[in-house]
Amino acid sequence: MKDLGEKLDKLRADAADFARMSRCASDAEKRELFARLADELAIEALELEQVVKRQGRGSGCSEPDNVMILKTRSERA
Repeated sequence: MKDLGEKLDKLRADAADFARMSRCASDAEKRELFARLADELAIEALELEQVVKRQGRGSGCSEPDNVMILKTRSERA
């Protein structure tokens, strides 16, 4: 379970890094690519978070939620 939690933290950090790179990129194609990668990693993190929570319920583990808020492309503009 600890390994999954570490992977979840890494996915969230990577998603945040790609989102930051998207905002800083001067090239439109790179901005779109980094935004898409950020979205994909954020989705993966949400899916992994669900797995961790399901496993945590069985073990009596209770950790605070760290949820990354996603913005749609229209909200980013």
